[in-house]
Amino acid sequence: MKKVFAIAAALMMLATTANAQSFGAGYVNSTRTLTIDAPANGFYVGFGYSAEILPGLSLNPGLYYEFLTNTSKAGGDILPGISASAKAKATEHYVNVPLHLSYGLNLSPAVKVFVYGGPTANVGIASSTKSTASGSIDFIDGASASKTKTYNNYENENFSRFDILLGAGAGIEVLKQFRVTAGYDWGMLDRHASEDVTLKRNRFAVGAAFLF
Repeated sequence: MKKVFAIAAALMMLATTANAQSFGAGYVNSTRTLTIDAPANGFYVGFGYSAEILPGLSLNPGLYYEFLTNTSKAGGDILPGISASAKAKATEHYVNVPLHLSYGLNLSPAVKVFVYGGPTANVGIASSTKSTASGSIDFIDGASASKTKTYNNYENENFSRFDILLGAGAGIEVLKQFRVTAGYDWGMLDRHASEDVTLKRNRFAVGAAFLF
């Protein structure tokens, strides 16, 4: 992690002119491959910086908060008159530090299109799973029960907070004041230190930013 931030700082020092700072937010869809796919939805919000290092080529570091959540359910009749169900809701909070390069082309004085790509340092702040299990017996009055428990996923020593995402995307700027982007990132690291479980996270994000 220290190397990632050091590289970001060095590249920013090489930049000759600052194009813009930005504040942006958007929608995120993330899929964790945890033996089976586990898609989650949420949002991101944060700040970015754009510095031109060559004509059309810019360095774009940033700092963003990301929230994700997903709910899974299972259940049904075990035997006639006997049913059981389970529900798990996962909630995750991340800090993302992208270090992207972008190349833009001015279609007109008011419109610019660009592509971007590069790594993102991904750090988990908090991750929890709330599980609820319930069951009932229809032919016995009052024979039902429910139990809820919340787990801190990072208390599991096999569950890592850190990942490096490698992504690419495209966007458009209007009047040098408004930007829309869409991109995809692939998780490079297996965040679960177990031979039996693979935990990788890919993400699709679309968002908008105001430039200032």
